[in-house]
Amino acid sequence: MKKTLYVNGKFLSQPTTGVQRYAAGVVETWDHDLDCGRIDRSAYSIRLIVPKTDRKIPQYKHIEVVPSHFGGRLWEQVELPLRSAGGVLFSPYAAAPVFKAGHIVTIHDAGVAATPEQYSPLFRGYYRAVYWLLGKFSLALLTDSCFSKQELHKYFSVPLEKMTVLPVGCDHLLKIPASPGTLNKFALEPGKYILGVSSQSPIKNFDGLVRAWKLLGRPELKLAIAGKARRIFVQDAAPQDSGVAWLGYVSDGELRALYEEACAFVYPSFYEGFGIPPLEAMGCKCPVVVARSSSLPESCGDAALYCDPSSPADIAEKIAFLLDDPELAEKMRTLGSLWSARFTTQRTASLLWSEIQKYM
Repeated sequence: MKKTLYVNGKFLSQPTTGVQRYAAGVVETWDHDLDCGRIDRSAYSIRLIVPKTDRKIPQYKHIEVVPSHFGGRLWEQVELPLRSAGGVLFSPYAAAPVFKAGHIVTIHDAGVAATPEQYSPLFRGYYRAVYWLLGKFSLALLTDSCFSKQELHKYFSVPLEKMTVLPVGCDHLLKIPASPGTLNKFALEPGKYILGVSSQSPIKNFDGLVRAWKLLGRPELKLAIAGKARRIFVQDAAPQDSGVAWLGYVSDGELRALYEEACAFVYPSFYEGFGIPPLEAMGCKCPVVVARSSSLPESCGDAALYCDPSSPADIAEKIAFLLDDPELAEKMRTLGSLWSARFTTQRTASLLWSEIQKYM
């Protein structure tokens, strides 16, 4: 008898950030795997349950899309578990029903508890309760790094034996071309800017990055920061300077172009469950400086230079190493390209499918 996996499709109703991209990449890969036989269509089917939305839903070749009449919490906590009753449900992140039987869920980090100051009180309170309940009642819980596994155990008492670590694929930018004219659009010159990328959250430490850039004392270089502010975050005010280009939201094609032409990518974040942007930059052969904090040493290995995120002077010093030593910069480009090649969406989706099969 054919077994059906239900998938929480809430990501298709939301703006794309890292967790939505992870979900979309996994589902697209599974559809391709059903087509080419990596997943046996005679034995398995996949149904994607999507809340009511005005956004365009992708067309899949073998995955059935099940539209719903409701959205929001009513859909998430009531309709979704009813529509997946009797089967296994996979939720690619924690916007998920807490009392669903046969539920496998990915929780990417424990930030709502570990760094509560970066979230609005309502968001923080809701998801702290959700994480605890998912840890207690889900069939299995997946996360992105050994660091996050320990954090979820620490803050939400999720049993270690209940969790499996599956690193995230970070190769999506390599599947699309760089957008021509990107640097002209943002008034940047090739090799004449340092790049920072992330959602505009205090924990990403753009304040420290701006201060490091000012300490660097290289007026010929701009600092370009890409990323859209999100309402769930409590905003801080990074120092303003005429040499800092706040780019806002950029498309994937623009992001690839920015990575490829930057003299360095800097990611001094205080807390990460995995850290996708540094690996994106590595894949685009951009030398990387990251914080020696949380999961980043685990995710970036020996392919990055490490800085103290609480010290703008140390961040500036590590950037200067790359700027002043072309051989080191070239070495980091090579190491980064080789390291990031391990983190593909195909590998993530295949490991995830193998894990889910254990419970079907």
